[in-house]
Order: sequence, then C-alpha cells, then structure tokens
Amino acid sequence: MSALSVARKDFRGARRSRLLWAAAVVLGLIAAFAAYVSGTSGQSADLVRRLFRLLTLVLAVLLPVVALVASYLAIAGEREGGGIKFMLSLPNTRRDVFVGKLASRLGIVAGGIVFMYVAAASVALTRHGAFPAGVVFGTLVLSLVYGGTFVSIAVSLSAAAASRSRAIAGAFGSYFVLVILYIFPVVQIPTMVRWVHTTLLGADPNPDLYNAVRYTSPFLAYRKSINLVMPADLRQTVFRSSLPADTSLDTGQVNAALPVYLSDEFSLVVFAFWVVVPLTAGYLVFERSDLE
Repeated sequence: MSALSVARKDFRGARRSRLLWAAAVVLGLIAAFAAYVSGTSGQSADLVRRLFRLLTLVLAVLLPVVALVASYLAIAGEREGGGIKFMLSLPNTRRDVFVGKLASRLGIVAGGIVFMYVAAASVALTRHGAFPAGVVFGTLVLSLVYGGTFVSIAVSLSAAAASRSRAIAGAFGSYFVLVILYIFPVVQIPTMVRWVHTTLLGADPNPDLYNAVRYTSPFLAYRKSINLVMPADLRQTVFRSSLPADTSLDTGQVNAALPVYLSDEFSLVVFAFWVVVPLTAGYLVFERSDLE
C-alpha cells in the first residue's frame, strides 16, 4: 500500500458518514436559499457578486466547523480503535498514513465546498442570468484554501492525540481560539493584547499592533483574502488605518495606508503558516509517538 491507497480507503469509509452528508446538504441548502432570496433590483452581475460575498461571510464561521468535524478523528480514531496497527502492519509507513489521511479529508471537505458553490451558482444563474466567473471561481479557490487550512490543523491535532477525547478537545479548542475569540463581542484576543499593552505595560495605543494580532487568525485572513477577487466597491474594510480618519475612510486608499503585514495579499502568508506549521508539528509528534 501507499499514501494513495490509504487515502482511497479512508475516503470510501468517510464518505459513508451521515454527519458529513448532512453538513454538505445543509451548506448546499443555505447557498441555494441565499441565492434565491437575493435582491432583484440593480445589475444582475452585481447582485451575484454580492451574493457570493455574503456566502463567504457564512463560510467564514461555518466552514471551520465542517472541516474540523470531518477531520478530527482521521488518525486519532484509528489509534484508539486499534486500526492504526493493522495499517502499519501492511507495507505502510507513518508518513503514508499521515499523508493519505490528510489527502482524503481534504478531498471530502473540498467536495462539500464545491457542492455548495454549484448549488449557489445554479440558482443564481437561473434567477439572475449572470455568472461573474472571476468572483465565483476566485472565492471558490479561497474557500478551498480556507477549508484546507482547518483540515490541516485538525489532521495534525488528530495525529498528535492519543485518544478520541483529546482529538475532540483539540478540535473544539482550535475553533474557539482561532475563530470565536476573534468575533465574540466581549472578550477578544486583540482586546486582551491591548489591555496588556496599554494598562500593564503603560505604552501608548498602537492600532497596527492590535491589527497584526488579529491577523494571526485564519478567520481574518479569509475575510481579507476575499478582497483580492472582489471589485473595489465590494471589498471589506477589515482593518482601519492608523492614519487620520479622512484618509482611512477612503475605500480606495485603505490598503495603501496599511503596513504590508496588514495588506490583503499577506493573508496568503497567514494561510501558509497555518498549513505548514501544524502539519510539520503534527507529523513529527506522530512519527515519534508510541502507538502501543
């Protein structure tokens, strides 16, 4: 066997999961419903662009849940159930198992995302007769990257966990730390950093520092990356410039006024970090762990 064989076997087993099918159907229904109830006034192409921007806001919150649920038991489930010993008794290395499981779960989550986009695009095309390919395919690719980021995190946590309970705790904790603590209105990580910086350390407020802390989240990176494929009038102002208000409120100058580490393009660096670092750490722990 090989990593490809592991991926095929795991994909066949995971695709029978009712929970994953239910998640895919729910996402598809949400997309189709949003496309159907979208407004009818204005240019058709512009309405469809706004629809897919709305879908990315929904995916920003829901897609990590789907990716984590689909992947958190990829390896931990095999370890606790004893299946990992059988897999490694065949001519498989731990690298084959790790890569195969990762490829399988990436394929499953990608299939769900594509299904959602097909549903939304079909209804939007039927209702509005427009298909802005740049926005549709651009947001699709970025959504696949975003989903793949959380799959990488979940598989890495699963590889490092010795039991299902630890894998579940890791998946829940990662969603709480990387998403909830960046959108919860009362307690947020940037707010904590600001309090430490200004109250405990007595330093002057530094908006760019707090924004840089916010940008460590894949959730914020996804929202920023969407600006790369949206027309100027539909781009989201995620970070405010530290320059005077009359400059920062000019949509066309927001990104120009921000440091390079807060630009839309830097979102790709954030994604790369959350793919490479967890996968490297997870594989090293899995390679050295005692599976007995």
